[in-house]
Amino acid sequence: MSDIKYKEYTTEESEIYEKAMARIREGLKNGLNFNEACSVVDVGDEELKRYIVDDALKVMIAEMHYAKGMALRQVADALKVPLKAIDIANMEMLEDVGITAADIYRKSNPGSPIGNA
Repeated sequence: MSDIKYKEYTTEESEIYEKAMARIREGLKNGLNFNEACSVVDVGDEELKRYIVDDALKVMIAEMHYAKGMALRQVADALKVPLKAIDIANMEMLEDVGITAADIYRKSNPGSPIGNA
């Protein structure tokens, strides 16, 4: 999973991102499945749209699985997304959390060993 790419958003991209995420949430609330909700988002930059869709899926997993306790199979069924895609996004999200936690630890504890060192 080490091929995860991170993106620094410009101010303009952040605005596009926030509007797109709101539109995806609105679509889901109105009964669209995940892919349908994402398809109505008009983002001219295809790379940016891929990041938005990837983040949106991770946000839905976090809310439905971790916050509400739904099984990943239920999340997949509710969003009408293959379970394999949910599993991959979930693993990437957990890796993101681990990387972020390690980075925060390193910044808070300069010179301290991390991991099994």
